[in-house]
Amino acid sequence: MNILTVDNITKAYGERKLFENASFYLAEGEKAGIIGINGTGKSTLLKIIAGLEANHCMIRFLPQNPQFDAEETVLEAVLRDNRNMDNETTIEADAKSMLTKLGVTDFTQPCGQLSGGQRKRLALVSVLLSTAEILVLDEPTNHLDLDMIEWLEGYLNRGNKTLLMVTHDRYFLDRVTNRIIELSNAKLYSYEGNYET
Repeated sequence: MNILTVDNITKAYGERKLFENASFYLAEGEKAGIIGINGTGKSTLLKIIAGLEANHCMIRFLPQNPQFDAEETVLEAVLRDNRNMDNETTIEADAKSMLTKLGVTDFTQPCGQLSGGQRKRLALVSVLLSTAEILVLDEPTNHLDLDMIEWLEGYLNRGNKTLLMVTHDRYFLDRVTNRIIELSNAKLYSYEGNYET
């Protein structure tokens, strides 16, 4: 079953077209990576998709440069949009565990004191904790060391969440995705299988 359909979207900056009449779909549980040379519009495409309504499914977006309320603590920031009646008893422990795996251990530190890399890891935890059916991730491995990347691979390969991401980490792309969408010359081309196939 298709969970997300992108139909004939076009984006241009002045005379320069990033994509024209671009269309593709994501099936439930599919994990797709978008590839293309720098400047082709991959991040712009993710931002547009993150703003779409997808068959009444919730989408969560990991931007390249996430922002947080400077006064909010690390723990408050990741719990804010993720706490609900179903996870009330487990969400805080889950958040602390994920944050620790990604090297963020001062849960009371104000977000305004975080480096860009720490903010990116904080945003990643917030997205992963969500109950969204579709995760849209822009460069999820940025600011992660090898152990963190391996943990993230394992996490994304469990469960049935639908995933769309852009990453320059070809090894990560190969181990996580089951479909590649290439953005080239303002068109999208879809290939079944991972990056190496």
